[in-house]
Amino acid sequence: MYVFDNSPLSVLFKNYYRSRFPTLWKHFDQLVGSGGIVSTREVIREIEGSSIVELRDWAKNNSAIFTIPNATEGALVAKIYRYHPFSAEY
Repeated sequence: MYVFDNSPLSVLFKNYYRSRFPTLWKHFDQLVGSGGIVSTREVIREIEGSSIVELRDWAKNNSAIFTIPNATEGALVAKIYRYHPFSAEY
């Protein structure tokens, strides 16, 4: 399973055109369809303000992958942010 943030999704949709990279998109779409790619509600909120129309449309059509983290996932994120490279103090 892969967890995607807004940045890689934006790069993917902005720079890797479906017509030029059909195999990449075939595999990406398969991963999305099988539940192999997930994201969070905050990411879809960021995407809604994106200038990349195809990304906005894709996110709307695949809104089920943008979930709210549960308590266990939230605790893991909090633990990650305690480490220096990920802290706000960095």
